[in-house]
Amino acid sequence: MYLLKLDKRGDVIQEDDGMFAIPEFRELIEQKGYGMKAMLWVALVCDYDSPYRHFVERERIKSVSKTVFDTYNWSGIKNKKIADAISKYKELQFDPLDAQLIAFNEKIDEYTQLMRNVKINEENAESMQKIMIGIDKVLNTRQKLLDAIERRGDRKKIQGEAKMSYLENIMNIKNKI
Repeated sequence: MYLLKLDKRGDVIQEDDGMFAIPEFRELIEQKGYGMKAMLWVALVCDYDSPYRHFVERERIKSVSKTVFDTYNWSGIKNKKIADAISKYKELQFDPLDAQLIAFNEKIDEYTQLMRNVKINEENAESMQKIMIGIDKVLNTRQKLLDAIERRGDRKKIQGEAKMSYLENIMNIKNKI
C-alpha cells in the first residue's frame, strides 16, 4: 500500500504513527467498533495500489467489505467518519496519472458491459464497429498512460534527516499536553 503499511497477513501496521497525525484517520481508528479493521477497509477501497484496484468502485466496496467484514453490505459505509477518512485518503494520495488511469479503466469497463449486452446484427453492425474503434483508441491511450506511470517509477516515501518535521513537532507537543 502507498499511504499505509500492511504486514504479510494484510493487517495495518500500527507502528506507522503517521496515520495518527491525520485527524480523520485517528478519529476512525479510535471510534468504538471500527478501529484498525475499518482503516484497513478504507485503504483497500481507496488506495491506488490496492489489490482490489481493478474493480469499479461499487464492486470494490462490496469485495473489500466481504473480505474485511465478511458481508457484502457492510453498514459502516454509511458512517460519517468512514466518509471523512475516505475523502482524506483520496486527497492525500491523489496523483493525476493514477486518477486518469482509474477513469480509463472505468470507461473500458463500460465498453465491456456494452459489448456484452448487445447482440450484433445487420442493423447495428456499423455502430458496433465504431464502438470497437473507440475501444481501441481508449486502450492505446491507456497504454501510453501506463507507460508514463512506469517511467515515473515506484512511489517512494520521502526520506528526511533525523530531525522531526514541523508536523511531527506539532503532534509531539499536542501529545505532551
